[in-house]
Amino acid sequence: MKWRDRTIFVTGATGFIGGRVCERLVLESAGRVRALVHSPHKAARIARLPIELLPGSLLDRESLRLALGDAKVVIHCGLGNARGIVRGTENLLAVAAEAGVERFIHMSTAAVFGLTPPAGSESEDAPVHSTGDDYCDNKRRAEKAAESMGRKGMSTVILRPSIVYGPYSAWSTRLVQSLRQNTVALIDGGRGACNTTYVDNLIDAIFLCLDNDASSGNTFFITDGEAVTWGDFIRAHATMLGVSVPLPEISSEQVRAYYKQQPGLLTGSVKATAQVLRSRQFREMLMQVPLTQKILSGAWGWLESLSEERRQLVRSRIGVRRPAAAERATVPIPDAVDFATQTGTVFFSIDKARKVLGYEPRILSSQGLALVEQWMRHAKYI
Repeated sequence: MKWRDRTIFVTGATGFIGGRVCERLVLESAGRVRALVHSPHKAARIARLPIELLPGSLLDRESLRLALGDAKVVIHCGLGNARGIVRGTENLLAVAAEAGVERFIHMSTAAVFGLTPPAGSESEDAPVHSTGDDYCDNKRRAEKAAESMGRKGMSTVILRPSIVYGPYSAWSTRLVQSLRQNTVALIDGGRGACNTTYVDNLIDAIFLCLDNDASSGNTFFITDGEAVTWGDFIRAHATMLGVSVPLPEISSEQVRAYYKQQPGLLTGSVKATAQVLRSRQFREMLMQVPLTQKILSGAWGWLESLSEERRQLVRSRIGVRRPAAAERATVPIPDAVDFATQTGTVFFSIDKARKVLGYEPRILSSQGLALVEQWMRHAKYI
């Protein structure tokens, strides 16, 4: 397929992966690139490129028709929220079919197997079941929509990268922020499977799908092809920051025990509501109401007139207190998503991509992390 002579339409173009797709298309001398832009204020990165920026939404078919125009290649990196992931993909597939699109590359994710993929999901042939996670399950439904259109005659390809990192990636920027805040702990020593995918390796795979007609109708895992653990990934970022190692560690059993002790939905909601009512942000909002400002100012004035002992008594009765040292966790507790993501043991195989596409990761994880550090220093993250 002579894709450089075709008009190429990119969705999710203002995002991390889509933005890099646009940059690489220009570097690879693509003839004409049209980029779907949902939020113009996020388009600064790609606005400098010689491409067309088209306003539109994946949830609005008419805007998609206008944005797609005469494009014959679609690289779908757009996301959306919840069911919007599915509806947006269905809309784009329908409009692409009407326009006679010749190749549709759908950016899915290895997370279709869940945040903690089960043993046996190493290859693309493994069955995919409902996981109970909205993102994972809706990405699988979007895959099914692409597969269905493929059976109707459109040339579709599905790519399943995993932890896609590189310059601009939130995997790195959020991790650096968490490391600075001392809220990172290695779960089970950091042995979990990370399945990194350096962004340019992923773009290389996209180009191979455009060049190789044998890709049509197939699904491919795309990773760096190395057994990188979460410990490897996190420690590399800690080293960038100069954070002392070893990092704090916590076991899976400790995390599960912690969450088991947490209040249920109703009790948790009541406690959370009380915390909101007592928060500084809520008080600041109340102070914008003149009557409330007058009442609260009087109440605080009265409180300040009391002895320290009586003030502490009043604070304790209304629930304003600092937790005792014994109550504060000495090791950061990962949130539920981080826990699920970082305790997987499955390393996805790229054998199929190697055999069918001729894919070979060009950038090793050590090189990718070095490039991330270079970018983060340039962008003043570190």
